[in-house]
Amino acid sequence: MKFQVLGPLTVLGDSGPVALSGVKQRATLGHLLLHANEVVATSALMRALWAGEPPPTARKMLQNAVSALRGLLAADDTEDAHGGPVLLTHAPGYLLRVDGDDLDLTAYRALADRGRADLAAGAWSSAARTLRAALELWRGPVLADLAESGTDWPELRSLAQARTATREDLYEAELACGRHDDVLEELRTHTEREPERERLCAQLMLALYRRGHQSDALDAYRRTRTALGSRLGLEPGRVLRAVERAVLDHDPVLGQPDALAIMALDGEPRRPRPTVCTPGPAAVAPATLVGFDSPPTPRPPAPPAPPRATAFPYPAAPAGVLTEQHKQLSMLLVRTTLGKGLGGDPEDAARLSGELAVAIRDEVARHGGKVSGVLGPVTFALFGVVRTREDDAERAVRAGRAILRRLREYGAGGPVPVHGGSAPRVAVATGDVVVTCAADGTGAVPIVNGAVPQSCADLLRTVPPGGIRVCATTRSGTERSLVYGPAGPDGAAEPLGTRTARTDTPPALVGRDRELAQLGGALDDVARRQRPCLLTALGEPGAGKTRLMAELARLARRSPHGYRVVSGHSSWCDRDRPLALLDRTLASATGTASATATASGTGDCAHDALARTVHALFGTGDRGTWLLDRLGPLLRAEPPAPADWPDLATAWRLLLTGLAAERPLLLVLEDLHSAPDPVLDLVTELADAAGPVPLLLVVTARPELLDRRPTWGGGRRDALALTLDPLDEASSAALLDALLAAGGGALPAELRRDVLARIGGNPLYALEYARELAGGAPGPPAMPRHVRQVVAAHLDTLPPLAKAVLVCASALGGVCCADGVAAVGGVDRSEAAHWLDHLERREFLRRSRHPSATGALRYAFRHPATREAVDALVPRTVREDRRRRAESWTASTAAQLTAYP
Repeated sequence: MKFQVLGPLTVLGDSGPVALSGVKQRATLGHLLLHANEVVATSALMRALWAGEPPPTARKMLQNAVSALRGLLAADDTEDAHGGPVLLTHAPGYLLRVDGDDLDLTAYRALADRGRADLAAGAWSSAARTLRAALELWRGPVLADLAESGTDWPELRSLAQARTATREDLYEAELACGRHDDVLEELRTHTEREPERERLCAQLMLALYRRGHQSDALDAYRRTRTALGSRLGLEPGRVLRAVERAVLDHDPVLGQPDALAIMALDGEPRRPRPTVCTPGPAAVAPATLVGFDSPPTPRPPAPPAPPRATAFPYPAAPAGVLTEQHKQLSMLLVRTTLGKGLGGDPEDAARLSGELAVAIRDEVARHGGKVSGVLGPVTFALFGVVRTREDDAERAVRAGRAILRRLREYGAGGPVPVHGGSAPRVAVATGDVVVTCAADGTGAVPIVNGAVPQSCADLLRTVPPGGIRVCATTRSGTERSLVYGPAGPDGAAEPLGTRTARTDTPPALVGRDRELAQLGGALDDVARRQRPCLLTALGEPGAGKTRLMAELARLARRSPHGYRVVSGHSSWCDRDRPLALLDRTLASATGTASATATASGTGDCAHDALARTVHALFGTGDRGTWLLDRLGPLLRAEPPAPADWPDLATAWRLLLTGLAAERPLLLVLEDLHSAPDPVLDLVTELADAAGPVPLLLVVTARPELLDRRPTWGGGRRDALALTLDPLDEASSAALLDALLAAGGGALPAELRRDVLARIGGNPLYALEYARELAGGAPGPPAMPRHVRQVVAAHLDTLPPLAKAVLVCASALGGVCCADGVAAVGGVDRSEAAHWLDHLERREFLRRSRHPSATGALRYAFRHPATREAVDALVPRTVREDRRRRAESWTASTAAQLTAYP
């Protein structure tokens, strides 16, 4: 015979349901089943059956009900040696003996206890299955039929609370498994029914946050806070407040499986590390109820790291040690042929070939590449081997064009034919390869494995004499800066020159109201106080620095103060012309083309424009003549001689100061992180020595500027710093929607959430993903090639050991601490902690407000694209090895935590 109390009271015999007669008989059986295998006093039964004063015949009525129940149990012929239900008289009352398998309440409690134990041991999938099976035994409220007739026992309320707690345990397990989508609607429903349940609210907030709905998560918190205040006169507890703060801060702890348990433990006392630990279950044990409904249980420190394994994938080793990395690089092949009659004498041929090799090597190095070898008449060079740059393909193409120009000049004397079938030929191909080379770029020649070398060699065979062709991948990656001729059937094309003007419309500026307000305030302050101000705008690649500067220039031109705007930028092209930034600002101030923008200088037109500007400010006397003579070298195609730099810098500073004295001047210098040291010194001198003139000097740079100049802007009276943080969720969504609307498209809600998570608040990423989505391919797009190249270039600004820490952090699930990195990477904990701190300062990682169980600082990737690029950086074997070590360390840590009393 089976009994069911989790819902209407039901008795099932061998032939089906067993009928019960009378409310008192049902109530007697129900109460005894709630206390199955326990002695229930007669007085307790009488209080349960009669809410008020029992009638004089109550004891007799109870005895009749018991007698009828004994007859019902005996009728099913189950009271035998097999352990069927038996109702016994046992002082001071009665005892109903029921086998555990015959009562749904007993089965529920056993399943709930086992599921809670799995949850505490970190076996989240098993816990979710077991807890859901326990809840599936419920068919409604406990003894629903008796409750409808007015029965209101404390046991009914207690079991209802237990059911809610089990449901919360289930949600905790499902969230730890990453199934927030599956439980979101259930969480919404139950939170609406019980808005005062803080743990339920915290779980709903976590599910909403992981779906990308930060604002909805905060709304859920506000509803619960209002309910607690209006109904109970209480404020939310510590844990729920911590969840709200984590959602506001985008705390990386929210990505941890046991995020709520971590925040519940934060701030609880921790005991000292135990000296002896025994093995336990291989999973981290979250305390699922800490901080909500039960006393806190402190967690022990993590165990010592396992024995030191092999070195990091990027060892801090002596020069020349080889490493293997996945890279996207560009290969350049140059085929040269000596003139007729010059190849017969080997010594002459060697001398002339050496001269050609020097010319090619110079141009390759000038554009940031590296010649990797010469095989007969073919020289091959690589761009992006040691350090990836986001414009490696463009550098390779420009280097190829420069080599052709130089060989034509060199060939005018005869050694290199510049016409006919023997003229030089150049090919450029770009793609993904595996490169084996020294981490520091020294040592052996890089070994490149992949399709790029063969495709570049095949492309070279199709190049006409004296020409250059690039592959389809190279062309698509450089079309925004270079102009190409018609593409062939294979997608290859000939580069024709530099694209002089942008053909695309700049994206809308969203989410920068605070920054614009600060910049507008700086414009007003400089004009009002008649004093120079240095303002530095820092931001990661793609943060929108250039777009913000364009808006600042627009504001300055419309300002009532009558600002003049002068701008310039630093570039990798300035290697042979260190003062090119000065040249560009001079061209901007005079309204002419800079010397670096043309191949043959700017001629008399630029000189006349400069003369008019100088004479208008300083007259035509000695001072004006001196300034014009000193600034003249900036107008020539050849760079100024180093001996002229001091006077030239002084003249440049005087010119800008004179412009500011005439009317307020906004001077914008972009990408200063790539400027040479003399230019950085000159910019700081300008800010210090400009005198009492309204000059707002705004520079933009990536954070690596502070690696070169840690005290940049420090100690100056009028210096400001502005950091462009990632856009918030609403601004990212508005930007993406605007970009998609411009292309006439929109995204399904689920795909839109996925893309927004990938964008991570970076405007450049939003633009690139919008371009990918414009192709109309179904499903979430892969990381755009340009985004991948930007992230890879940013990663390659790090020392090898810092990149190795990122590899270990990814293997640990994206959230890590120094103990885990030390174990996975096989380094000292102090060294791991140093690099984690360095990566936070460089904005690759962000620190969580919630430490690990040991009190160690937790870190997480600031941007999902960074982790994706890190995973793509190392070979699959290295990645799998790090993940195995991470799993081993996690299991070892969990064993110590579980064994800790």
